[in-house]
Amino acid sequence: MIILLYFDWAGSRKELKEWDSKIAEACKVDDIKYLGLYGSINEKWNYVCLFDASSYDGFLEMARKVPRRPFMTHYITELLLNINL
Repeated sequence: MIILLYFDWAGSRKELKEWDSKIAEACKVDDIKYLGLYGSINEKWNYVCLFDASSYDGFLEMARKVPRRPFMTHYITELLLNINL
């Protein structure tokens, strides 16, 4: 499954880069493929991170290892499930 984490960031670019590095490291430990951080052209969100995970529970376990920063003012996750036609 592909997981999108949309969020707004009120901190500096340096702080965002530090958070991004921690997420990338946590993904390596939990065998989740981190597809990167992107600027969102969606009017609602500043950024989106993409993950390829075998389960949402695995994603949540990884996410618990990286505390949510106060600069991440709010966020939402979206799951994209593979559909066999």
